[in-house]
Amino acid sequence: MAIERILMIISDTVRWDYLGYNGGHVRTPNLDALASRSVVFDDHHAVSFPTMPARHDYLTGYPAYVNQDWGPLPHNIPTVSAALSDAGYLTTAVVDTPFYTTKGFHYDRGFQYFYDMMSQPFNAPPYDTKSQGYDLTRTIPPKGIGREGWARMEPTLGHREEDQAVARTVRKAEEVLEMLRCQRFFALVDVWDPHEPWGPPYYYVQRYLPDFAGEGTGPCYGRVKELGTTERQLNVARALYSAELEMVDRWLGQLLDKVERLGIADTTAIVFMSDHGFYFGEHEYFGKMHAAPMLDEKGRKQWLRSPLYDEITHVPLMIYLPGAKPRHVKGLTSALDIAPTLLDLAGLKKPDGWLGNSLVPVVAGNAAPSRKAVITALRLRAPAELTNAVDGTARALATWQPVTITTADWQLLYTIPTEPVELYTRRGGGGTVEVSAQHPEVVDKLIALFEDELKATGATDRMLAQRIRNR
Repeated sequence: MAIERILMIISDTVRWDYLGYNGGHVRTPNLDALASRSVVFDDHHAVSFPTMPARHDYLTGYPAYVNQDWGPLPHNIPTVSAALSDAGYLTTAVVDTPFYTTKGFHYDRGFQYFYDMMSQPFNAPPYDTKSQGYDLTRTIPPKGIGREGWARMEPTLGHREEDQAVARTVRKAEEVLEMLRCQRFFALVDVWDPHEPWGPPYYYVQRYLPDFAGEGTGPCYGRVKELGTTERQLNVARALYSAELEMVDRWLGQLLDKVERLGIADTTAIVFMSDHGFYFGEHEYFGKMHAAPMLDEKGRKQWLRSPLYDEITHVPLMIYLPGAKPRHVKGLTSALDIAPTLLDLAGLKKPDGWLGNSLVPVVAGNAAPSRKAVITALRLRAPAELTNAVDGTARALATWQPVTITTADWQLLYTIPTEPVELYTRRGGGGTVEVSAQHPEVVDKLIALFEDELKATGATDRMLAQRIRNR
């Protein structure tokens, strides 16, 4: 039986282990309350990385890492929004993640109403700062501070918490829900916070760093030692991020409260999720990728080896379904399961070619997750090839980028057959000791699972030859 209303909430760059309901240190009372009445998936992982490839997965049920770069949504593939529109749902989205519609990306395709808040400019050419009245303190760092991860100065008149992007997006989403309350609808609310750069009000930051004095964190996206990042800067970054995550929770709480006040909570399914995590010194990285400090011989920006460990791949997912018993689910789930789940909530079958499985039977208590492995990857390209990862800027790959293969017990980082691998146990909360030499049979098994996944996607012979054969 189809549910009347579906609300999907995405918050970018949420660390699974920072959330209160997962035992984290950040104050997230509203997400904690949602978790207490939802089915919480404790071992959920990203697939395509990062931001827009992940949204490709959510909307199409097919992994972008195979042949879809950070770019326009292909016009000839089915989408969740179009399928739900055809099924009679009023489909709408309120987003401030600034890449849905820039440069003709058309991630609004299939939505009947689409509100791009344009409140998070990030080198997006169509966004006109003069005419749209952007808060330029979000994009212009203080003198001498790197663009990524800087601290905004203490807010003054016109820079209240209510002026933050997440606040503006939630208020618009509340307005939209109020208009839709008597309709069958699918509503997507996508907030980019707590993505860097972080600029929460100081009263949030000082909860996590009492002696915070407004200093910046310096640039991220690299190795801590190479960047020259001090322990104090990492502490500032953690506090800024934690503060912004708490602020996101506060405003999402207002959105969830609106669902209750509108009287539609008993007929609305709610899906909360994120796309990837972030490193704050773990594995000696700060950020989520490793940018080269120098241009290559052709004058191009480059990405160095950027491994995707558990801090990046392991992301939150909870689903509230009226009448379903709240609980935590331990089985492995994937970002590719989101699209089939959304269609199943509406009583629709997934199209051919989608690789995920609906989680509705799990939420209803009629099944357990059956996934053997989750593959997390950047677009699969060879060294020297260009990829538009992170912000749509083409950069050359200086090395093979590792694919992460996650199972219930193991996590393997693998590039090509001739290069070394990294294997870590996930038993007992995970490990930091590389153990591939002790478990060669596990390495082979996990690479075989990756091969199976690639073949299921219809990967080209060239890609299979590069990544798998003759191993």
